[in-house]
Amino acid sequence: MAITLRRLTETSEIEQLEAMEGKIWDPASAIPYHMTLTMHKFGGLFLGAFDGDEMIGFLYSFPGYTNGETHLCSHMLGFLPEYRKQGLGVQMKWLQKDEAKAMGHSKITWTYDPLETVNGVLNIVKLGGIVRTYLPNCYGDLDDDFNRGLPTDRFLVEWFIDSGRVEARQANGAPRLSYDGAPNILHYEITDGIPTPVALATDREESVLLLPVPAFFQQVKQADMSVAALWRKQTGELLTTYFAKGYMVTDIVRDETIVRYVLTKKPLADILA
Repeated sequence: MAITLRRLTETSEIEQLEAMEGKIWDPASAIPYHMTLTMHKFGGLFLGAFDGDEMIGFLYSFPGYTNGETHLCSHMLGFLPEYRKQGLGVQMKWLQKDEAKAMGHSKITWTYDPLETVNGVLNIVKLGGIVRTYLPNCYGDLDDDFNRGLPTDRFLVEWFIDSGRVEARQANGAPRLSYDGAPNILHYEITDGIPTPVALATDREESVLLLPVPAFFQQVKQADMSVAALWRKQTGELLTTYFAKGYMVTDIVRDETIVRYVLTKKPLADILA
C-alpha cells in the first residue's frame, strides 16, 4: 500500500505521537500528550506519514522567536525502523515547507550534529538549508548511543523556504558544484582506517573554504573515543571562528571516508537567490 503524508488535524491523531516517539526512540523521553496537544492548538504544525491507516512517521514544529524574528522551529522527525531510508524524510520536509508557507512562515529552523553527515546531506544539499550558527553542548550530556560521551554540539539550520535556493532544490535537485582550489582549514591523517585531525588553520581569508569531517562518525567513536573527542573539539573551534568572520555552510562534498563542509563568505541574499 502506498505511503501517504498529510497534516494532522484531529486530536486523536496528536494523541498517537507520544506512543510513536516511544517506538522510534525511548519511551522515557517521549513528550507528553498534553504538551503536543497544547502546541497543536497554538500554532504548531504537525505532519504524519501513514501506511494505510497506521501512522508510521511524523514531523512536528512550533513557532519560535529569535533576535526579533519569528520562525517555525522544526523539533522532531522520525519513522518506524522498517520505513527508514526510503526518501520519506525528504518528502515530509517538502510538505512541511508548503504547509509552513501557507501559515505565513518564511523560515524554518532546526538543529543537528555537524559530525553526523548523513543529516547534513539532507539538510544542506537536498533541502538547501544554510548554517551560520554553532551551538556548543546544545542539549547538555545525553546518555544514548549516538550522543554518549561527547558534548552535544549542534548546527542551527536556517531554511529560507521563500528563497530561490530552496525552490530550485525542490524543483531540480541539488546542483553539482566544483570547489577546486578551495583550501582545507583542517588537515587529517588516516590511521588504521580512522581519520584523525592533526592541524587547524584559523586564519584563511578566501571566499570559499573546506572543512573535512569523518563520513562515518559513529565508527570513529566505536574505534577510539579520544579521536572522536578531538574531532568535536577542533571542528567546534574552527566553525565558531569562521562563523564569527561571516562564513556560512552552503554545501557538502562527499568522499568515501571524508565529507567536506563548504564554507562561503558572501552576502546572504546572494546565497539565497
